[in-house]
Amino acid sequence: MINLKELLSSTKKILLIDWSDPNVPRTLVDAGFVVFCYSPNGYTQAEIVDQIPPGVNDNNIHPPKDSEKGYLVFRPLKRAPNSVDLVNIYRPEAEHLQIIFKHVLPLHAKAIWLESLTAESTRALANKYNLIFVEGCNIAEVVRQ
Repeated sequence: MINLKELLSSTKKILLIDWSDPNVPRTLVDAGFVVFCYSPNGYTQAEIVDQIPPGVNDNNIHPPKDSEKGYLVFRPLKRAPNSVDLVNIYRPEAEHLQIIFKHVLPLHAKAIWLESLTAESTRALANKYNLIFVEGCNIAEVVRQ
């Protein structure tokens, strides 16, 4: 059985391939992780800032809600990060194979985390490539605990 606390304590850099809501990257950044995100437009790095930075696309800025502090900002990167420790995936199972070959393996991730679903084919790929595999739980909820 995977010890999620140990996995997260040995993780510094996380790549999010989509997420259920902006609370996921916000929670991870608040917890001290370096958070990268990927969309068809490329890679970004998430950060929380007090003021809206100049020159950032409005679509990449999420203002604070309720008791949140600071703006969640996604700054575009010119290229992929050199490496990540964990890739959190919130995409359909049909896309997992491509995600593993395009992001997980090239970025030397040691773990795959499926945010809210389970996928036997992805579990098999994780085993094949000797990756830690977590499924069926929201990473932000686990971090908050």
